[in-house]
Amino acid sequence: MYVLLSKNNFHLQVILVVVSIGWIQADCDVCQSNGAACINQTAYNLCFGDKTPDVNQTFVCTEGLVCTDQPVICFQRSENPASCGDTDSCGRCAPNYTFACTSRSTFAFCFGALTPTNVTGSCPDGYFCDASTQEICVTKATDDSIICHLN
Repeated sequence: MYVLLSKNNFHLQVILVVVSIGWIQADCDVCQSNGAACINQTAYNLCFGDKTPDVNQTFVCTEGLVCTDQPVICFQRSENPASCGDTDSCGRCAPNYTFACTSRSTFAFCFGALTPTNVTGSCPDGYFCDASTQEICVTKATDDSIICHLN
């Protein structure tokens, strides 16, 4: 009976993970605590006291900086990942075929395959998943970082 419950429980967990991945949204166009709503990796609108971005004026971070949720809106990419951006790399095993980032702080092992398995993990607080490294979870982004911009 214990094996049957564990097996059913495992299938339920897999279904919940698959369903939750389908509903995850990137934090684009959402007012953050710093008063900015990033619209992509390098551009943002200000939020002037309410929860709706003012789309009448768009600001762009200077070269080498990305839009973040930090008090200083535009921050060096090597120090912080962007708050929103490209999600094309999410769930992709390439280029390393070892793991795929499934969100900013979660990953799934690929074990050499093209698609991730159901063997998953989470990064510790203060770390984020970077598919360009062998460390899986890192504290600083580089110019080569491959980050899944889903929360």
